[in-house]
Amino acid sequence: MRRVRPNARPRPSFVLATIAAAIVASPFAIIVTGSDPRPTDNHREVPPTTIDQVGLADVPSVVVDIAESGLAAAGLRLPEIDPTAFDLPDVPQQSQPAAPPPPPDADEEPGSDPAPTSEPAPSPAPSSTPKPAPKEPPAERAPDGKASPAPSAPPEPPRMADGREVGAAVKHIVRDEPLKMVAFTWDRAVDASMMMRAKEKDGSWGEWMTLDPVDATHPVSAEHPMGTEPVWVGDAKEVQVAVTDEGLAIPAAEPQGGGVAELGIGSASTIVTELVTTALSALSANLISPEGLLSLGSSLLTPLLGGPSVVGRAQWGADESARCSQPQYSPTARAAIVHHTAGSNDYTPEQSAEIVRGIYAYHARTLNWCDIGYNVLVDKYGQIFEGAFGGLDQNVQGTHTGGFNKDTIGISMIGNLDEMVPPPAMVNSVANFLRWRLGKAGINANATAQLTAEPFSGSKFPAGAVTNLPTISGHRDYNSTSCPGQHGYAALGPIRAMVGGAPPPAPPQEAPPEEQPAPPPPAEPAPAPPPAEPAPPAPAPPPAA
Repeated sequence: MRRVRPNARPRPSFVLATIAAAIVASPFAIIVTGSDPRPTDNHREVPPTTIDQVGLADVPSVVVDIAESGLAAAGLRLPEIDPTAFDLPDVPQQSQPAAPPPPPDADEEPGSDPAPTSEPAPSPAPSSTPKPAPKEPPAERAPDGKASPAPSAPPEPPRMADGREVGAAVKHIVRDEPLKMVAFTWDRAVDASMMMRAKEKDGSWGEWMTLDPVDATHPVSAEHPMGTEPVWVGDAKEVQVAVTDEGLAIPAAEPQGGGVAELGIGSASTIVTELVTTALSALSANLISPEGLLSLGSSLLTPLLGGPSVVGRAQWGADESARCSQPQYSPTARAAIVHHTAGSNDYTPEQSAEIVRGIYAYHARTLNWCDIGYNVLVDKYGQIFEGAFGGLDQNVQGTHTGGFNKDTIGISMIGNLDEMVPPPAMVNSVANFLRWRLGKAGINANATAQLTAEPFSGSKFPAGAVTNLPTISGHRDYNSTSCPGQHGYAALGPIRAMVGGAPPPAPPQEAPPEEQPAPPPPAEPAPAPPPAEPAPPAPAPPPAA
C-alpha cells in the first residue's frame, strides 16, 4: 500500500528534455550511479504499456457455489435469502404451479384411472419454511471405545421460491489474449472489498486472493482515484472477481432459459443492496498489458559503484514521458521498509520487467502518482530493478508507506509472499542492495530508527508520534496491512543479519547417507514360552493281595 503524492504536474525542465532527447538519439543510455556513469545498451524500443479500463457493472455476472468455489473457505458467506426478493421475469414470484397431468394413452378408455408408472411423482418446489434437519447417523466408535462425532454434512444451499439454488454472483472477465495484470479503481467512496482468482493453464481455478487497496491521502475523486494493488496473472485469459462487504457475498441464481444472472436485490441485507446498486457501478477493472522483452541478459545490467548490479529504468523500458513531476528528496535516509507486490508467483525472469513496467504505468498514469511508488524491486530470481526516478544512491521520497515515505527506502519483493517462501536468490539480493544503500547512508542495519508519523488513515501511529522500530522493517510494522506477507516478514531477520555482515543462510539440504540416522532395527518377536514339562507318570497301582 502506498500514499498518493500531493504533487501538481509541472512542466518538465529543459535538462530533462535534453536527457530524453539524448536517449532517443543514442542507442546507449547513461545511468548515473554516484560518480560512476556507465553506458548501457538501450537500442531496444519498448511499446508503451496499454491499460484497458472497463466498468465492472458492464462485466457479465456468473453464479458460483459458495462452498465448491472456495469462497466459503476464504471467509465469505451468503446473507439470509428471501426467496421472493429476486427479480423473476420468467417465473411467478411464488412457487410454480404444478405441471398438468400427461394426456391419457390412446388405448385407455375415457374416465379410467391411468395405469401406474415406474416414474416417481415430481417433488413439490421447496418453500421458504425451513425443513427439519435430517437425523444424524449413529456415532461410530473409536478404537478407545469413545464415540466419534459423525462428520457434519455441508449446509444445504439456499433456494429461490421456484426451487433454484442460490450462489454467489461474481464478475467474469474473459479476453482472447493474456490478461497479464489486473487492478481495480473507483472514483467515489466505496465501502467494499474484493477477491479475485485466475484460471490456470489446465483449466482449473486458482485460489482466491484478497485485493489490497493502495494508500491514499487525497479524497477519492476522478483526478485522484482509489485503487487496488495491481495483480500479475500472467498468461491467464479469465479471471473472476467477488465484490463483498463485511464477509457477505452478493447472492444470485442462474437464469431460466439463459440470460444474465439474477442478483438478490431487495434481500434482507441492506449491505448486499448497497453492493449491487452502488459499489458495482463505481468500480472499474484495469487490464494492464505491458509488452514483453526478449531477454534480460548481463549486458543490460548496470553495476552500482561498490554495490550489486541492477536493471536500470532504461533497461526495463521505463517510459519517462509518463512521469509528470520532478522527484522529491528527503534530507536524510533513516530506515528501509520492505514490501511485496502480491499477485502470482508464476513468472519468468523476462516477465519480471513486464511486471515492473505494468506497476509503473498503473501508478504513474491511472492513479496519477507521476512515478512508480517503490524505490527498488527485487524478483524471485534475484534481479534488482531500479524504481522511482532520481538515483538509487539519493534519498528519493517514494510513495510506498502511508505516513512514512519521508526518510525511508521502499524495497518490494515481486510476488505473493503469503503463499511463497522467498527464494535464497531473492533474499540475498535484497540484503546485498540494502547493505550497499544503508552503508552509503551510514545506517546501522541492526539498530532502530526513529521516524515521525505523518497523517494517514491506515497508519498504526497517530500523526506526530515518533516510532522506534528496527531499521529494516516490514510494511505491516507501520501500516494496517499484511504486507510483506507472512513468509516475507519472516525473512526480515535473516536479511538484517546478512546486511550486518552475517553469511547468507545455506538452503536446507538432506543429510548425506552416512550421516542419516540408521533406521531402527526391526523389533524382534517375543520369545515363545518354553514348552511345558511333561507331567510325571502316575504311580502304578499296588498289586492286589
